[in-house]
Amino acid sequence: MFAGLSGYGAANGRLNPVQKPNWRKESDKKMDTKKIMATFAILMMTLGIAGFAYAHWEKIVTVDGTIKTGTLHVIPSFHVEYTEVEGKEVADIGYEVHAAENDIDVWFKNVYPCLRVDGYIDLENTGTIPVHLIDIKITATPTLSAVWNNVANYYEIKDETTIIATGNYKYDFPQGTTPDPYQIDPNGKAYINFWIHFEEGLPKDTEYSFHIDLTFWNWNESP
Repeated sequence: MFAGLSGYGAANGRLNPVQKPNWRKESDKKMDTKKIMATFAILMMTLGIAGFAYAHWEKIVTVDGTIKTGTLHVIPSFHVEYTEVEGKEVADIGYEVHAAENDIDVWFKNVYPCLRVDGYIDLENTGTIPVHLIDIKITATPTLSAVWNNVANYYEIKDETTIIATGNYKYDFPQGTTPDPYQIDPNGKAYINFWIHFEEGLPKDTEYSFHIDLTFWNWNESP
């Protein structure tokens, strides 16, 4: 008769629901909570990483460059000409060019009064930038001096008070080059022509020396 009420018990004539036993421990419940929180944290981290990686499109443009400076180099050379009486060629005038050092050694040996020497210095710009000739400095035996003669239009070279030679020089730079300073472009050439005449006051058995420095700068920084 009460077969359909097997889930219920009777007490004091009343039917009460029968409670199913709770077999889960409290520690199991705590473990489940931790698992849920850990799973949630992992999910949030995964979503965060995915959002950072895929939230935008990206294209990186790189620029690689090199800087190479130009070269400033002027190679000098030297040329001289002189004429002596046939059969009496006794003077020894020569030179040696040291291109790597930008240096020229010149010598005048066994010269005598009334000998005239003509020549020129050849300046070739073998660098990659234009250059300006900004200074020529001549040093010589301390007793020598050069005085400009406005009437004759040349220099008088004196040993103390005696004129031993006269001479002059002139720039021959490419057409269109303005002076002060003179400019030589890459692969260009310029010349400094000169002449010197040894005078009657030239003493015998005497030795003189001189030194010439030609200073070049890159063209955009000339003083």
